[in-house]
Amino acid sequence: MDLRKLLTFVILITSVIFAFSKNEVMVTNLEKGLKVTTRFSEFELNDKGDLINVYLMMDRKMHVFQADGDGLELFSPEGSPLNVVGYSLKGTTVAPNTYSGDLSLVYEYENGVKKTITFKNLPEYVTIVEIQSVNPVVITLPRVWYEDNDRIMKDYFISFAPKNRVISLSKTGEGKLVSNKLYLQNYGKITVHMAPYKRIFLKKLFSDDYAQLLSTIKGISGSSAWYDPVFYPLVWFFWWLFEVTKNFGWTIIIFTIIIRFVLYPLYHAQTKSMIRMRKLQPKIEEIRKRYKDPTKQQEELMKVYKEEGVNPASGCLMLLVQLPIFFLLYAVIRYFQEEFAFGSRFLFWNDLSAGGFGPNALFIIITIVASYYNTLITSQDSRSAWQGILMSVIFPFLFVGLPSGLFLYYTLNTVIQLLITYYIYKRYKIKGLTTRELLGLRPKG
Repeated sequence: MDLRKLLTFVILITSVIFAFSKNEVMVTNLEKGLKVTTRFSEFELNDKGDLINVYLMMDRKMHVFQADGDGLELFSPEGSPLNVVGYSLKGTTVAPNTYSGDLSLVYEYENGVKKTITFKNLPEYVTIVEIQSVNPVVITLPRVWYEDNDRIMKDYFISFAPKNRVISLSKTGEGKLVSNKLYLQNYGKITVHMAPYKRIFLKKLFSDDYAQLLSTIKGISGSSAWYDPVFYPLVWFFWWLFEVTKNFGWTIIIFTIIIRFVLYPLYHAQTKSMIRMRKLQPKIEEIRKRYKDPTKQQEELMKVYKEEGVNPASGCLMLLVQLPIFFLLYAVIRYFQEEFAFGSRFLFWNDLSAGGFGPNALFIIITIVASYYNTLITSQDSRSAWQGILMSVIFPFLFVGLPSGLFLYYTLNTVIQLLITYYIYKRYKIKGLTTRELLGLRPKG
């Protein structure tokens, strides 16, 4: 099968795989209660309608909340717990215990009190809690860390867990807030945001109070990182590109191209240093053969480097400068994984947050092909070329579990690197290997 047919086959397979990607809410009956699973969260509630456990499931299942007098429990003003008399589910059913769109659990308590918990099918981890009552009631708000890390500002209760960088933010609106207890007269609507701490979520959900919220949260130990002054401008730039393109796939592509263009001088300097070292290789080999004494050999090598104006460490230094930048860019794109899941279709991909071999098959092929030709261009002999090719085949499979949005970034970087390398090596008239030379069918030169 030639390359064109292989690519056509992969495209057809991936388009079929991605056609069935969905965001749904599932309900599972527990021994005493219910489990509600959204795309990125899992909630466990007891038979009283109280929240008892919450897990976040973006990269791995992470336990972020366990009830300790803070699970949306209802009390009378005197402190007596209210008893449930019944509950019902409201939502659009697409399969047994599976719902599209939002799901509401409606709990009815004694004395005509009703609590409705609506799990919003959105990327921002939103749960809406509504309380209706004839008489005053008290509801507890969830914490993800210890009480001494709580923050209260007008209409907001904030709990932040520095260990996992998770936030539980409740916008209360009505009622009187005392610690994590909200005192309501007869009606209350609470927006609960229990999620990885991301400023983009706060900006989207609470735009009117964003500046004050950010200032309050910054006062919590562990809420800020040393790289935030560089990281967040890139995050907002990425988001601005999305608002222009309205598509995360094209946003990733444009973002990557712009950043690589900005960083081109660093890569050019690194490649130029490698080329100059490559041209010196015959002299270096001659010195190593002529002088067996390591000290004398090193002296002669330093003379050659000085005469030619070459610093052998400059290529590695440029690489070391670039590495933290690329890790930072990777983190920026990873920051938007939840948004990828609910974003618009990109070519064959309905969901750029999905990972695995199926969604990433086409990226793996493109990456391997681009890495193969990049290795041929930069190699001086077949031995080093085979080593590079082996690594280029293994490396993409190490990342096969990455979300497709991140793999798109990785693949595009590999292709851009190939184009830049080809341009620089052609400009300086440096020839690499051909496939025939690699296979020993024609000697180099």
